Amino acid sequence: MTPTEPISGELFSFTEDLLNSETPVKIRVTGNSMYPSLRDGDIVTIRKEAVEQLRRGDIVGIKSSGKWVAHRLQNKQAHQRPLLLRTKGDCCRKPDPVSESSRYVGKVTSFSRAGREHDLDKVRYRLAGSFIARFSVFTTSLFQLVLRSGIYVKKFREGFSRIIESLRFVSRGSKKQVLTSIVLSVLQGMAPFLTIYLIKLLIDSISASGEKLQDPEALRKLWILLILTGLTFLVNALLGIFGGLTRERLSQSVTRNIYRLLHEKHTTLGLAFLEDPIHQDQIHRAGQEAAFRPVKLIQSGIILIQSVISCVVISVFILMTQGYLLGLLLIALIPGFLVRIRFTTLFYHYRRNNSKEEREGHYYHRILTGRPFAKELRLFNLGEYFRSRFEKIQRRLDEQRNQLFRRRAVAEIMAQGFAIALIFISFGLVISMALRGSLSVGSVVLFFMVIQRGFSVLSTLFQSVAGLSEDTVFLRDFLEFMQLPATTVRSKSDCTIQPLRKEIRFDGVGFRYPSSDRKALDSVSMTIPFGKTIALVGPNGSGKTTLVKLLCGFYPPSEGSLYFDDTDIAACSPGASLEQITAVFQDFALYNLSAAENIRLGNVSSRQDQESLKEAARKAGIDDVLKDLPFRYDTPLGNLFDKGEELSIGQWQKMAIARAFYRNSGILILDEPTSALDSESETDLLKNIRNLAKDKTVLIISHRFSTIQWADHIYVLDHGSMVESGTHDQLMSLQGKYYTMFESSRVRVFS
Repeated sequence: MTPTEPISGELFSFTEDLLNSETPVKIRVTGNSMYPSLRDGDIVTIRKEAVEQLRRGDIVGIKSSGKWVAHRLQNKQAHQRPLLLRTKGDCCRKPDPVSESSRYVGKVTSFSRAGREHDLDKVRYRLAGSFIARFSVFTTSLFQLVLRSGIYVKKFREGFSRIIESLRFVSRGSKKQVLTSIVLSVLQGMAPFLTIYLIKLLIDSISASGEKLQDPEALRKLWILLILTGLTFLVNALLGIFGGLTRERLSQSVTRNIYRLLHEKHTTLGLAFLEDPIHQDQIHRAGQEAAFRPVKLIQSGIILIQSVISCVVISVFILMTQGYLLGLLLIALIPGFLVRIRFTTLFYHYRRNNSKEEREGHYYHRILTGRPFAKELRLFNLGEYFRSRFEKIQRRLDEQRNQLFRRRAVAEIMAQGFAIALIFISFGLVISMALRGSLSVGSVVLFFMVIQRGFSVLSTLFQSVAGLSEDTVFLRDFLEFMQLPATTVRSKSDCTIQPLRKEIRFDGVGFRYPSSDRKALDSVSMTIPFGKTIALVGPNGSGKTTLVKLLCGFYPPSEGSLYFDDTDIAACSPGASLEQITAVFQDFALYNLSAAENIRLGNVSSRQDQESLKEAARKAGIDDVLKDLPFRYDTPLGNLFDKGEELSIGQWQKMAIARAFYRNSGILILDEPTSALDSESETDLLKNIRNLAKDKTVLIISHRFSTIQWADHIYVLDHGSMVESGTHDQLMSLQGKYYTMFESSRVRVFS
């Protein structure tokens, strides 16, 4: 039991001075080496007492490896000089190394637990301490058993709480279906055993009647029992049908709700999580488990309820024969249950530890089967290369999985063998009772049918409990994913950003990505005046796109401030500035929807206006292409679905620009807007952008100097820092970084 974490020499000296001056010291202990005498979190009082006055069984403080250890004194070796102390923790198998008296700190005289003070100098504590010290071999084993039992009980309670919370979470929005399924499950748990009991009554009635079968009263009773048995068969069948329908509806409802939560989370999740490899592993696992775990969890819960009801009925029937046979049946199934729980944990750790490799394997699979990679895959003959990498990962994962499967198979064989042996022992006991005449023929048939059915039900019960535990463990990744902060979380001030009137200002802004130690932006200061066109220029990796991500609120700055007029966007909701911004990103998206829907995605909250759609398409230079399609603006784009028309990459870029024009926001960001366009299309687009920019604030990022020469102001970035700024003519006259890049581009064009 360690009263403190490692402490400094100064603190040691100070506390020892207090103790030497006969001042008691109170310390909170940690660990369970003195369980149950002292427990984690207890506050002990230590007083200095002469070593010669210490007695066997006292709890003493010893300095050990930068800590104070409070253990029980076993004995003193007074004939030695210096005096030696032998101590041992009540819950420790091995005694501590022998300590010299110079390492003795003081004696624990009392401890406080749950606000109550316990005086260790009282007779009962002294006697108990002396007994524990004298018979430590026995008491240590007992204390360890109690401690482990307490840990198991705590784990069970925690696991049960997690299961309940998980069931509540996945059943949200499906309460009606859940209640209906529970009622039907209760009835399904009772109906089969009612049938078995009626069969038992039929057999006993027939056996007791003998030659009285001609008696009308006896025949009437038999017919009544037969009809009731037939009705229970019918009810059982109907319950199975209706139960299946209800569970299917419940599964559909849960699946819809889980996918809704998953999609909402993905669309509001901070971009940092989507670009961080560690969180990508977590998101990968969450997406995989969301597909089936919630439904499986609900189904396991419903089956558990049905099994519990069946077990209650089984218990009643078995107690009608011999009660001890119920215990025999339970003991037979416990090993299989423990095996399932144990290997659930092992398989979860396997999945968690191999998330990166699984995701890598999925990536290679996407390369081999996805359309974006198809041309290069064939051109460079990369099929065998990526197949070998995929198969290498799969073989490695399969080898680990198969090792776990083999271990589980061996454990299950042993558990099943044990269970079957006990079941046949119970059969033998029942047969012997029947031969002695202590059981009727109907009771024997009842027992055999109940045991056969009961073994199946109890197996299902333990499997459903293990399944609930398994699904809860694997669902943990989904629940952790749902706890990740979203970009829509508002700050305490809950401010809003008004439409831009003066300027956007970067004031000493620095930024580094969570997965990197390198600064993507370093003390960047720049101003984007309202109604002006600003251009960002710089080599690849200079921080241009990162700056745009900060402007859109996808990331908060690591240092410095970003202002919209006089409002620091850090004080507002993440993404609060997006309502004023429209953008065409360098890695623009390709939506396999109709042409009209593609453009309308720029502002889905507005009422669809066909003229505005066409105007946006004309400004982007894509209107002529769309009018020639088979269904004009209603033509599906892309080749994923039937009757779709594929566009060139330049035409797809024009569709992205049309979306930006349709949004018609006050701030327009164009990240390489002409990278996929020919020179004629670029010229036409630039004319439209100039006309559009007259009443907008425009930020252009481009490597094409023809695109940015007409900007009102140009900023030059290099290695994340602002190195130059000015108009095109001013920057050319400086003959610095901009001049070098411009002249280099002219050489490339005319060479």
